[in-house]
Amino acid sequence: MSTRVTLSDVAEAVGVSSQTVSRVLNNHPSVRPETRQKVLAAVQALGYEPNLAARSLASGSSGAVGILLTAGLSHGMASIFSAIARAVRERGDTFVLATAEGSDSESVRQALAHLHGHRVATIVVLAQRADVLAILSSQRHRGPVVAIISGQHEFSELSTVSIDQSLGARLATEHLLAQGRSRLLHVTGDLSWQDASERLAAYQSVCAQAGVPGRWVGTDAWTGEAGAKVARRLLDSGLPDAVFAANDDIALGLCHELLAAGVRIPDDVAVVGFDDIPLARWATPSLSSVTQDFDALGRAALSLSDELVEGAPAHSICLEPTLVVRASSTRA
Repeated sequence: MSTRVTLSDVAEAVGVSSQTVSRVLNNHPSVRPETRQKVLAAVQALGYEPNLAARSLASGSSGAVGILLTAGLSHGMASIFSAIARAVRERGDTFVLATAEGSDSESVRQALAHLHGHRVATIVVLAQRADVLAILSSQRHRGPVVAIISGQHEFSELSTVSIDQSLGARLATEHLLAQGRSRLLHVTGDLSWQDASERLAAYQSVCAQAGVPGRWVGTDAWTGEAGAKVARRLLDSGLPDAVFAANDDIALGLCHELLAAGVRIPDDVAVVGFDDIPLARWATPSLSSVTQDFDALGRAALSLSDELVEGAPAHSICLEPTLVVRASSTRA
């Protein structure tokens, strides 16, 4: 039965003190380069792995980032999660993952307790619904908590990072109006999501300012099939001259059905999506879409966590999306 290699084993192999090995592993500047090289070589040769549990008990923190996922891994949430994990790795840190049902306060409380049990340094919460913020604000937190949420909120005591969903929707709607379109339709995603409600409200506002009807139709999903179902209904009831879809999957499903029925895109109907998924640029025609920089979002969440650790007051960061114009919304 194999035994765990200890710090003392590494120290004995190199002929230095355990304190020196500890300094090397913590990148302390006082160690001579040749000693550092010998210690690191011994660590690799012996297969030494630090006892993180013991370290966290001694220091009061594991130094890890806690990630609390309160939503399903749709494209947006999956991209945000990947961005945070990538940013954590780039910093040389580790993360602990917990999941919860965002609308269930007890589920969120248990997930937070799980992360605190791992003595994480900070917690980043991925939230799709505003009610998660209400639950978080009612909890007593040990250490900084940063929530990633779409749009605006009323919880000044919480630190949040977001991408401006209203701006993205305005950019898409204003672009369609600038193309001379006047019979617009917005196809929403699941309106229980903060993203969907923010995008719908901004679309309606821009249409009202332009003096055109702000027609919209709701869906209960963010899928291509949801978009295809809307397209089939439109083929029976009458087509708009432009569609702003709440995400790219809905837009691509809608485009597929319209093109199969002989509708010309963008000549008959211009289409803009949201999220700029990889497939958007390779679709036929290529799909105009609103781009969200999820990598920047992940880095901003970690930077905000660092500020909170240093004693900064709770505050929020909002990033701006951009519109990528492609063939689906502009006539050649």
